[in-house]
Amino acid sequence: MQNLVVCVGEKCHQSGAEIVLKSFMTIIAREQLENEICLKCSFTIGGCCERDEVSVRLGDRMFKVDPENAHLAFAKDVWPSLTPTMED
Repeated sequence: MQNLVVCVGEKCHQSGAEIVLKSFMTIIAREQLENEICLKCSFTIGGCCERDEVSVRLGDRMFKVDPENAHLAFAKDVWPSLTPTMED
């Protein structure tokens, strides 16, 4: 199981951390990923943004999420880490 951590510190909270959390929760439930991802929040994970983005950490990788496009960030940054790659 991988930890998916959403920052809810002051800047990220103001930038829409709650929207990101709700979006990720919806995707995890819809796709039945509860046994693969543990969604957590933390008051600071570093990498705070100047723009309207939220810091997210998956394992040792950090990325920024635009709350209005959280579903796209999940598809781009989270799904690949869950799906084993096929090697020839």
